[in-house]
Amino acid sequence: MMHPLSWNATAERRAPKTAEWFLAMSIVAVALIATAVLLGNMLFAVVIGIATAVFLLHLRRAPSAVRAQVDAGGVSFGETHYTYAHLASFWVETRDDRPRLLLRHKKLLSLLTAIPLRDLHPNIIRAALKEFLPEEELVEPLPQKIMEYLGF
Repeated sequence: MMHPLSWNATAERRAPKTAEWFLAMSIVAVALIATAVLLGNMLFAVVIGIATAVFLLHLRRAPSAVRAQVDAGGVSFGETHYTYAHLASFWVETRDDRPRLLLRHKKLLSLLTAIPLRDLHPNIIRAALKEFLPEEELVEPLPQKIMEYLGF
């Protein structure tokens, strides 16, 4: 019988943003708004302005800490519970400085679920999940990596 493993993790990974990053995003937003105004599309200019404001306000908020757990019933992350019957495989990604658990779902069009491991040793989670799921090397999609590189 497996003992439940649980840890705290942030719901989203965020790279620290510098003042230059915010300046660059503001310049891009102002350029898009100016282009929309010059083309006579005021509705698009308003939508870009509102989207930029919401995005910048969202970034000011600190990422929330959520509880992650692996037990005999499945994997939980925050309010979401993934049963082993709905998961196809797992991979513990350790190639960079942020180890994370990657879960592949049985649904064809589902994205990978990435759960940060924080202080939990990757071999502990790997040993626990091998009882229930096959281990398969998974790679996060290129668009997700590009967005992380750009700081989104």
